[in-house]
Amino acid sequence: MPLALRLPPLTEHPPQAPETRPSRVAAWLADVVNREPALAARTVGEALAVTNRVAMGHSRRLDVSEQYWKAAALLWPRLEQQFVVASHPLKGEDLEAAKAALTLASELSVAYKRLLAHEAARRFTFGGPRRMVALIRRTFQATLRVLTNSYLSYAPVPSHTWFDAHDIYMYTRERRIHRHPVTLDQPEVTLERLYLQALLLALANPYGFLPSQLSTVLQFLQGNAQLAKLTPVPPVHRMAKAVAIVPVGHDFPPFSANKGGATEGSKLFLLTFDLAFELQEQIRELENGAGPREFVNDLQAREQYTALLKRLLRQWAIPPARQFNRLPSRARVVMCAGLPGVWQYSRRLKNAGAGAGAAVPPMTQCQVVNHTAGGYALRQVDAAPATLRVGDLIALRIEGRSGLQVAMVRWFRNTLNNGMLEFGCELLSDSPEAAAAAAEDATDADLLPVIVLPEDDDPDAESASPQLAAPAGAFVLEQAVSLRRGNATGFAVLTKLVEQGPGFDLYEFVPVS
Repeated sequence: MPLALRLPPLTEHPPQAPETRPSRVAAWLADVVNREPALAARTVGEALAVTNRVAMGHSRRLDVSEQYWKAAALLWPRLEQQFVVASHPLKGEDLEAAKAALTLASELSVAYKRLLAHEAARRFTFGGPRRMVALIRRTFQATLRVLTNSYLSYAPVPSHTWFDAHDIYMYTRERRIHRHPVTLDQPEVTLERLYLQALLLALANPYGFLPSQLSTVLQFLQGNAQLAKLTPVPPVHRMAKAVAIVPVGHDFPPFSANKGGATEGSKLFLLTFDLAFELQEQIRELENGAGPREFVNDLQAREQYTALLKRLLRQWAIPPARQFNRLPSRARVVMCAGLPGVWQYSRRLKNAGAGAGAAVPPMTQCQVVNHTAGGYALRQVDAAPATLRVGDLIALRIEGRSGLQVAMVRWFRNTLNNGMLEFGCELLSDSPEAAAAAAEDATDADLLPVIVLPEDDDPDAESASPQLAAPAGAFVLEQAVSLRRGNATGFAVLTKLVEQGPGFDLYEFVPVS
């Protein structure tokens, strides 16, 4: 099969001819990378974009592309340090750093895809499949970097990224080099394994990761991606769990088979049964006190890593089928982010008289994109949008409804162009209650503001235990706390750590008489 890659056209007479002599390019890049990271990345990306659109010999393009790859490898970590810790929507220098990182990765992907297309079009090749394997390896590495930078900045994946990745992999299957080792000293790393890493990363709902979690998932995939299997043969149970569909010939990532959806044309099936067994075994070891050495004396890190593996298990092996269709809407919403703001608005709602005069943080305007019974997809439309992070606790008031809802931000979608941010939030409660809590033997002066998310009032409903959102690090699991709700003071035992978000811990608790 011929490679039908989406590449920009070449020009014979550019307005300004780029430098293409490898030695001169190397010297120039060595100077540029020492500048401010965003400026350096933008300069390098612009120069590479011009180079990608100029005709030149194959060997020279390969040498020049390798020089740009080395420079990018130095710049990406420095750029990430700047924008991954920022709140969203990204602004100013953080926005410029994210855009420069993604542009540089995209242009490097174009450079290696152009080299690959040239090599695939040759009638005769020398040296066996080694040259082709080396180019495809670098192309897949560049593709994974495009995906990584997109997910780190919560930006859309550039057009044609998935179309070309699927097409290249199908080309390797036709040439029977998809399981060819990429280097002699790493026989276990194959072209298919690199492609699997990209597929599994996309299948893990990466727009809902914290930046630090993304690097952990990438490290896990480097050692375990080969446990997933790709096959063109439909499994016996198409809608079974641990099965995903890879839409060959389309420009979008794989999706779980049990979530529905259909595609025309050929497709591959991604089977993750063996990967699920490995995840279950690692989770069992962690819960029994075993596992990696770095978790021996760090209980909190162990719990966080265990929670991440459980999340990966859900996404890759047992994703829940959608129970409710997303319904479009254009309702207006006002929202406030952060535990202190949620507490103040909850207190204000309950004590309209006593709390009405207290200063509260401003609410910002959002618009509902769509919604289900369990949450909303929202778009910020305020002139001064609120800063958000994945995992933030937010208070919502829907236009035309009384009362306050509490939700947790689960994912972002950043445009990187006009500061427009869309985000998804999961509803936690329709009746939040402002309360105060302290250690069991503490005084009233030690009381901290907390939010109680009460259980369902319906005695016949299968509701979860009541939950308590407290400032991060204030309490620990299985601790007894003094809990003041209105004028009544009682005690509660924190029985389960449900979530840890920016600035808060969410526990299930049992009231103690």
